[in-house]
Amino acid sequence: MAHFHTGIMLVGLLFGLGICLALIVPTPTGRARRAGTLVSAGPTLGKIAYTAPFGIWLESGGQVAWLNEYCQKTLADPQGNFDGISAFEKLTTKAVSGAEEMFRLKSVQPDKPETFSIQSQKNGSGTVFYAKDATLLAETENELKRFIQTLTATFAHLPIGIAVFDRERDLTLFNPALSSLLGLAPDWLARKPTMRAFLDRLRNNGSIPEPRDFTTLRQEFAELESGAFTGKYEVDWALPSGAIYRVTGRPHPRGGAALLFEDISRSAAMETGYRAEICQLYAALESLSDAVAIFNQAGELTYANDAFDDLWCCTLSKAVAPPTVTDVSRLFQKNCKPTPVWGEFRNFVHDFSERSQWQAQIIHICGTELTMTVSPIADGRVFCEFKRAGTALDPARLADTA
Repeated sequence: MAHFHTGIMLVGLLFGLGICLALIVPTPTGRARRAGTLVSAGPTLGKIAYTAPFGIWLESGGQVAWLNEYCQKTLADPQGNFDGISAFEKLTTKAVSGAEEMFRLKSVQPDKPETFSIQSQKNGSGTVFYAKDATLLAETENELKRFIQTLTATFAHLPIGIAVFDRERDLTLFNPALSSLLGLAPDWLARKPTMRAFLDRLRNNGSIPEPRDFTTLRQEFAELESGAFTGKYEVDWALPSGAIYRVTGRPHPRGGAALLFEDISRSAAMETGYRAEICQLYAALESLSDAVAIFNQAGELTYANDAFDDLWCCTLSKAVAPPTVTDVSRLFQKNCKPTPVWGEFRNFVHDFSERSQWQAQIIHICGTELTMTVSPIADGRVFCEFKRAGTALDPARLADTA
């Protein structure tokens, strides 16, 4: 034995594996021997596998050939029997060779884990299985499923179509409004199509604007996909059917995204009609020979016709920044004879209480008498009109009015 001072060989055989596992541990140097130091070889590999904190067992010919202590204490039934992989039932639907899969132990003992993540590996004529406690992982997945069910029930009553995609661009969540708005079958959506397949189906159903060519279509698809995942996509789709959908892309944590489809056909039609009525109203006001102006709740001049500019020698109707009622009243005061009306006019515009129409007689510096009519209109706005009398006042009446 003295000739083997260069090393000590420790051999551990795992029963049934048919593989010899060797560990070479150098012996102490001469200096260490002289000091009386000993080097421990440590536990054998067989003992390490036997006392591992997770299940390890070997199956050969459909029988358990070897199992470690964890399997005996945790995975065996109350009688101490363990049938290997047949003691479990699979919870996952996709079987991937060599990958971990979720299993549930059929015979569960009190205060023992129930769900395990098991990975298998071929070893000669047998198969080695590794089972780890996955109770916490299973509880997390169940909690996530309950959360998704809650979201689905919440979104079920929303009129806006919602499509949530994960980081792999697969559809993970949708509501009934998405199916009804876009004409997509719920069973097809339940198969979790990719975003590209989702958009292709919209194009085939006529639920997407028709571009001039296929190149434009592909470019729009790319913009939609990239825009949705950066939070910069928002556009209105005018469909061939006449409907108008507002499509909004919003990013989600971990690379996911949500697409929102809102039918704005009715509101768009109302807005178009409203704008048409406003244009007709402004056209009618422009045709008046009397000067008119409109002030909003904030006291800003929102509209003035050309007659207003002519009367007061200004260009307020074309001003970029809306002037305030204070600025306009100063213009009135500058071009009229002194009168306390302008203070009352400013207070009336800023007063949000119940108001009624009133009139006042003012005199322009040119001597023309004007009838000023101030009326409250919708949304807290104030309508102001100036009518010209058309004749110059005599000096005596001018003095009395002043």
